[in-house]
Amino acid sequence: MIPNTDLALRNLAQHLLVSILPDLSTEYAMSDAALTSVLMNAVADEIAEGINRRLIDIEEMQVLLATCELGAVERSVLSGSLPNYTLKEVNARHDALTSMLIVWHEKSEQEESLADLNLEIWRYLQRHSQRHTINAEL
Repeated sequence: MIPNTDLALRNLAQHLLVSILPDLSTEYAMSDAALTSVLMNAVADEIAEGINRRLIDIEEMQVLLATCELGAVERSVLSGSLPNYTLKEVNARHDALTSMLIVWHEKSEQEESLADLNLEIWRYLQRHSQRHTINAEL
């Protein structure tokens, strides 16, 4: 059986809210339990969709960065591939491309000749923030 980790976390969060929270005696404990439940749901979302979201980000950043005049080191980073799809490897690739994108975003903010790139980076950042919005529903 493959465990459904995200569902298990959601069930635990629901149990915390429905069965444990009502029996707590202080407002602090109740607030703490409610916040813990919200955070558990956020972690469940990340488990369920986090790698896919990062892979979409990676693909979009590769397209953006491919339009830039990259140096040899940047080109090697851009052309690198993922050895596997573990969260650790996907995060490392995402972080490397994000660091490059930050450098190019700064350049695009300063150089008028890169105005189109600046606009495309802002569009990417908007899509990125929508993709990574934390759903705090209980």
